[in-house]
Amino acid sequence: MKYTLLLISLLLLTSCNSNKTCNIISVGERIHHDDFEYSVTNYFITRFLKNGTDTLKADGMFYLVKFRVENRAMRVGHNWDNNIGFIVDGSGGKYENVPQVQQFFEKSNPFGYSEKYNTPAGASDSTYLAFDLPFTVTKPYFMVKGETLMGDMFDRGRFRRMMIRLF
Repeated sequence: MKYTLLLISLLLLTSCNSNKTCNIISVGERIHHDDFEYSVTNYFITRFLKNGTDTLKADGMFYLVKFRVENRAMRVGHNWDNNIGFIVDGSGGKYENVPQVQQFFEKSNPFGYSEKYNTPAGASDSTYLAFDLPFTVTKPYFMVKGETLMGDMFDRGRFRRMMIRLF
């Protein structure tokens, strides 16, 4: 019972309910998560994607986010996948990566799409994550998910409260 209460307390401390409790950073700045550094190195917004004669049209607007992982560990690889990040907006909406859009974009702009990644110690990887956001979105921010690791205990899982501005 004590451990359950401790876990719930930790989760409450690391949640981000409003911009006032979050740390807003810009494209190119890093989010520290244990021995790993995450960043958005670029992004672009488009209404449609083309691959030859094929066109993929967004329901709203596609946000294609170039996401980078740097593994600062000495020995351990970092396993992650395309669900590592999401976008939140000023109205509280939450938007997940759309793998079908990623795969379509890969056909015309090869970036090394994979369902799962293992970034070796001392190495880095990047991919494009794809989101289809409604036209009504205001102030979109990119955020990361992840398990709490030993290195996150000292900053109370700050990585979960970091928001990268996409506007």
